[in-house]
Amino acid sequence: MITRRFSNNFEVQDFTQELAMIPNIRTPLSDLGIFRSEPIATTSVTFEQTFGTLGLINDVYRGGNVLANTDETRKLHTYAVPYHKVVDYITQADVQGKRMYGSADAAEIEAAVLERKMTRLKRSALMTQEYAKFYTLTQGKIWSPSGTVAHSSFYTDFGVSRLDVDFELDAGTTDVLAKIESIVAHIQDNALSGDVYSGVVGLCSPEFFTALISHPKVVSAYQYYSSTQEPLRNRLGGNTTLYREFMYGGVLFREIRDTVNGSRFIPANEAYFVPMGTSDTFVTYIAPSAKMSFANTMGEEMYLFVYNDPKDEKKEIELEFSHVHLLRRPQVVVKAVRY
Repeated sequence: MITRRFSNNFEVQDFTQELAMIPNIRTPLSDLGIFRSEPIATTSVTFEQTFGTLGLINDVYRGGNVLANTDETRKLHTYAVPYHKVVDYITQADVQGKRMYGSADAAEIEAAVLERKMTRLKRSALMTQEYAKFYTLTQGKIWSPSGTVAHSSFYTDFGVSRLDVDFELDAGTTDVLAKIESIVAHIQDNALSGDVYSGVVGLCSPEFFTALISHPKVVSAYQYYSSTQEPLRNRLGGNTTLYREFMYGGVLFREIRDTVNGSRFIPANEAYFVPMGTSDTFVTYIAPSAKMSFANTMGEEMYLFVYNDPKDEKKEIELEFSHVHLLRRPQVVVKAVRY
């Protein structure tokens, strides 16, 4: 399109398609599907943890004394659900005398401004939820940066400890496969859920992933093996915008490069291993809106409200959501470090 040059009103120039710089919106942990979502109608969640018993039953003389069976024990866990809310506005200054985005001469309209603001709010909410899930996974705590929800650690709550494994990837003689086997064995031994897991995935920082796929023992294992799996050159689906993945020792390793405002999903030189296919190990509980009309209703993923100012001076946009991400079996999360 030919239009007047913005820097010189007596000249013309081509006005071509806009270049939109949009932050990456990726949700690698949500995409795995390990966090099951469950709506609730209150602002806190309580569940019961039962401890089953197993034992060998001795043989006895017929008619003699026998040992009584041991009953299960129980424990209650209660967690408050963090509440998130953000507000934005549309005023006359957003529209009056403004050129529409991507247009050379059309005037801005209120509907377009509203759509942009709502889209930006929704993207921020999605990335906030994703970061909170990764924080729960890596730190073992509820993400509440303003301290509205006090929480120490899921490991303290459930009386368990996390297995930390030093992969020693800077040493060429390290038996990487043995490290992986120890992680898989630990997850199998500590699952205690009755689930049949479909596999184990390792969510890796770029530093950890690069050190793994370039380790001499790993390179040697695939040196003479013809395969489409070439982690040093290929990415998932052949698309460089997606995650590098690599299957080794029965574990799927996935590189996580994502950040939000400089905060990384996976800290540098670390990796976290979790089981796939579990139904109640990782759960997201979703509480209702703080609006009166939503009291005691089942929570929804997020809420977006637009209010008109009675004086016709602005429109107010509110987005809110209330999620808590829980590790109900924190002992199956294994942390690994590069060295």
